[in-house]
Amino acid sequence: MQTGRGVNDPLLVRTLSENSEAALRTVAEWGVSLKINKSGHATVRQSAPSAIMGGRGMTRELASIARREGVAVLENHAAFRLLVGERGVEGVETVEWRSGKAFSFGASAVILATGGGGAIYERTDNPLRMTGDGYALALVAGLDLVDMEYVQFYPMGWDQKGYPVWMVGLTILDYIPVTDEHGKEFLKEALPSWGVSTGKEANLFARDRATIFLAGHARKGGKTLLHLEELRKEDLAIPDVQVSLMLDLPPERRSAPVQVSPLQHYFTGGVPMDPEGRTSLPGLFVCGEVSGGVDGASRMGGNALTNILVFGLRAGRAAVRESLPIPSFGEREIELPEHLVRSDEDGDSPAHVRQELRRIVQEGLSPWRSSMSIEKCLSEIETWSGVRKKMKIDTAFDLLHALEMNGLYRTAESVAKAALLREESRGVHFREDFPDERQEWRKSIRVSLEAGKLVTRVEN
Repeated sequence: MQTGRGVNDPLLVRTLSENSEAALRTVAEWGVSLKINKSGHATVRQSAPSAIMGGRGMTRELASIARREGVAVLENHAAFRLLVGERGVEGVETVEWRSGKAFSFGASAVILATGGGGAIYERTDNPLRMTGDGYALALVAGLDLVDMEYVQFYPMGWDQKGYPVWMVGLTILDYIPVTDEHGKEFLKEALPSWGVSTGKEANLFARDRATIFLAGHARKGGKTLLHLEELRKEDLAIPDVQVSLMLDLPPERRSAPVQVSPLQHYFTGGVPMDPEGRTSLPGLFVCGEVSGGVDGASRMGGNALTNILVFGLRAGRAAVRESLPIPSFGEREIELPEHLVRSDEDGDSPAHVRQELRRIVQEGLSPWRSSMSIEKCLSEIETWSGVRKKMKIDTAFDLLHALEMNGLYRTAESVAKAALLREESRGVHFREDFPDERQEWRKSIRVSLEAGKLVTRVEN
């Protein structure tokens, strides 16, 4: 609650805290490779294909378990609409983007587990498919989004040619210097003012403050340098160093300082839910990063996979208990949604159109914001929205990218409008023109879709 600056839902925080161990032990019993240390800290890194892809092994194992239990997995389907009727949600419509065919699936319950919207940024450590589809599906179905202005950036990510766009753990501060362009260990010196004394503590409780601190330094023309030349060979054997760097660093890469800067990491806002993953639409449940309310204004480090498991289990069980009878169940082919995938011979490629949005968002919705930058961003998004309706679709991947445009658009617009309304700085949301946290703003902002337009309001 303290890390979330008091705007997260206390009931959801308590649910996560009190049910995490049971959820972790449950999936371990199913066969997920989970190691629980004597300290109580759990890790799935032993199944990870690489240090960078920390959770990939867990999701592979869960998918394998699901298939073994008879779950049908529809590969290459992009959902574009939730079917809503008198009973609530009644199914989903999708496009199988490799074939270009569209389908309607009746369902007695639907769980949104689509992740966040990190792909709206140029600098993100999220997978490319994190395009905010779940946010757009929920908005069109009549649901609100909450806390969308709170986009968590990780304070340090590689920002030098030849290095991946990936995070560098703050724990590295405890082993080698991180300095400004003058050689001053300015980040380490700032830690006590945030109530932490080590990089390891900052990684858990002060990611937001460190991000804003480094982003402000960059805004003034400064640099943040990680001094790899001071990394000793024996340091590379230390687990904390291995996890912080997440890279195999040959000697030539350890011969000079490397520049780092903040990069987008996580969406703390999303679709409001109760402790069972229920939404305001009967039959629709959410879990994971697409949901809102657990984290508030900033996510405490280390709980993302636990959040997925706790609320994924609870949403799944509630969906089974409370599934609604529907008139028709099953699959049928439907017409391809022309308004979403219309091809224009004179249009640009969807990949290029998408990249232009990422540029707009990276400049206007960075960790260091102002009314001027946000308003400019909104204006450019509106102009871009006209361009996205005139794309040339030649290939299957063009079709996929076109289908993802609505999620990208609605996500970017939701973040911008909520950020403009919040005239204070709280957690990961920093306003240069309103730099202080204000008690009267200790409330959430809701985003909804009305007559095709996004509107924002303060929740009392």
